[in-house]
Amino acid sequence: MKISKLKVTQAATHDQPLLNSTGVHESFRVRTIVQIETDDGFTGAGEAPHDLASIIEPNRDWLVGWDPRQITKARLNFNGTPGAWAAVETALLDAAAKQAGMPVCDYIGGRARDKVDWAAYLFYKFADENGVGEVATGAALDPEGFVKQAEEFVDKYGFKALKIKGGFFHPDVDIETFRLLRKRFPKSEGYEIRIDPNAVWTVETSIRVAKELEQYEPQYLEDPTDTIEMHAELKKHTDIPTASNMCVSAFAHVKPNAQLGGIDVILGDHHHWGGILAYKETGVLCRVMGWGLSGHSNNSLGVSQAAMLHACAATPELNYPADTHYPWTDEDGDIIKGGKLQFKDGAMEVPDKPGLGVEVDDDALAERHEQFLREKPENRADMILSLDPDAKPRDGSWTGYNFPNYKKPRW
Repeated sequence: MKISKLKVTQAATHDQPLLNSTGVHESFRVRTIVQIETDDGFTGAGEAPHDLASIIEPNRDWLVGWDPRQITKARLNFNGTPGAWAAVETALLDAAAKQAGMPVCDYIGGRARDKVDWAAYLFYKFADENGVGEVATGAALDPEGFVKQAEEFVDKYGFKALKIKGGFFHPDVDIETFRLLRKRFPKSEGYEIRIDPNAVWTVETSIRVAKELEQYEPQYLEDPTDTIEMHAELKKHTDIPTASNMCVSAFAHVKPNAQLGGIDVILGDHHHWGGILAYKETGVLCRVMGWGLSGHSNNSLGVSQAAMLHACAATPELNYPADTHYPWTDEDGDIIKGGKLQFKDGAMEVPDKPGLGVEVDDDALAERHEQFLREKPENRADMILSLDPDAKPRDGSWTGYNFPNYKKPRW
């Protein structure tokens, strides 16, 4: 079994104007799709965030002719970033598992679960210019609008865990959003709520917000502040668990966190940590250290969502619903055959088909590649200025954006 063909394709697909600490999502998000074919007729696919084609391509000479079952040696040979390797490894596992007649999760040691629970990934946002998204195309620029968005996600997908992407507005706005969300989705009915301001709060602000939120029983605070040391200081003042995919996002960060004790829950990501097998290794570390394990998400298409599904299914230490950006992917914006993967009651069933259980639709991929060549992402800065013409990028003091004319809410 040898790789006979390697194809690396950049793809762009529409994204809604979602707000986070650094601003607003661009009009198009870029992914890199890796496809391989073997001399005995098996195919494999992987997906990377951003345009990583120039990082993957220099490995072409040795990858063509490689046995995809020899993954450990391939990882040692690979020259590139963890995210680039993750896409290649996923394609190797996909093809090798197909040759073995097994789903990827079973090929790498067996599944710990037959379905994986996910969390609704909720954003403040502007109304989508074209209204073509699969879900929540309207604006959510205040706590009440945010709750309406959550209701749509829960009604459509059945999520029981809800994530607030905070850090854009004043922390008091995030506190009020949390309050209203908890009122609408009580813990007594099985709903969990987490918040992620992307590390833009000071320690002092993080302590204040944590004290305000304790009464609403957050599942965890994800990256409220910037470093492991700052999280360790926060933990002196609250019992709410801390979580991270920013200051603990690689194996090199494990020892410092063990020494300082800043982060309780690791948001593993096969892109950041270097592949599906690395995600499983992250689970072992969490078991040894007594940390919780959840899942980080980025702007995934169907190949990455399937890879996340298998990684989570094969990792017994996963004890929190993983984040997923997948609902924000347009129904006609994906690149897999047969339409998007489906959620039911907030979960996704692990497929029994060999490999990842998804196949790339080459025509759809070609369309997304043409979009990549044709469309340049825009940061929609005019939308931010519509909130306040004097808005300036965050200064790191509390916040996402600094609005000079912002009036503190009465709550």
